Amino acid sequence: MILAIPFILLAIALAWGWFSSNVILHQLRLANDFNPKSFGFEFETFKVLTADQVELVGWFVPATKPTNACVIVAHGWGANRSDIAGASIFLANKFNLVFFDFRNHGNSGGDKTSLGCLEVKDLQAVTQYMKSQKKEFAERLGVLGYSMGGAVAITEAAENLGILAVAADSSFTSYKEVVYRYGTNFFHAPRLIIPITLFFAQSRLGFDPEDCSPIYHIAKLSPRPIFLIQGGSDDRVPVSDGEQLLAKAGEPKELWIVKEAGHNGAKESAPSEYEERVSGFFEKYLKSK
Repeated sequence: MILAIPFILLAIALAWGWFSSNVILHQLRLANDFNPKSFGFEFETFKVLTADQVELVGWFVPATKPTNACVIVAHGWGANRSDIAGASIFLANKFNLVFFDFRNHGNSGGDKTSLGCLEVKDLQAVTQYMKSQKKEFAERLGVLGYSMGGAVAITEAAENLGILAVAADSSFTSYKEVVYRYGTNFFHAPRLIIPITLFFAQSRLGFDPEDCSPIYHIAKLSPRPIFLIQGGSDDRVPVSDGEQLLAKAGEPKELWIVKEAGHNGAKESAPSEYEERVSGFFEKYLKSK
């Protein structure tokens, strides 16, 4: 029996590694239950291929008044474009809007999620589509990202000078840290076994997603602005993540902490102020020169 213990522990480690990495890599797709028309806005559906040939599906929502400023809205892990439409559709009163499903989410193709590196390719494809196919609507381009979408927006904008402003709502700092936090908070896993999860996920992806963590890239955004929004009661991405990102960012930068808000909950907790602050941020930095 004693001789069998190492094999039992190995089997447990392998089972945990496969199960826990599956949680990261493979999402239960949620249906897009409503669209911008549900909120009274016209829209058109588009499809675009990423550099690695994954088909993405999205909506283009023209502003209620003609403008060359556009905001791309990026959803979080496990969500879809329908989920964040209600919180951000108000921007269509002043800006053209784009919603899309990241790969392995909603109606888009793909079968793996990486919490960053693969999703950067998705945002790249959408920005290229807008710049090439709808140039007159997207001469001044910004991104509003929620959770994973915020992290992806920061990392992509660091290299993509065509993105002039980023608002990140509930963005995490680091892939590894958010995996540790999720594993311990939601699965009550000891921190000492999370490296098994990270090893399995990296092996199955073929790269280390940590490289695309926003904490390593946010400094490159400056002199373009970053507006960070964090919920004071967020147990998934605590205020300390926003504070760390703010410390690494160059000017201009701002952190707004919504005391009572949970994860992605700032709009619900302070709806009027949220609309005023987010709209004002993009008005300031996407206005024509």
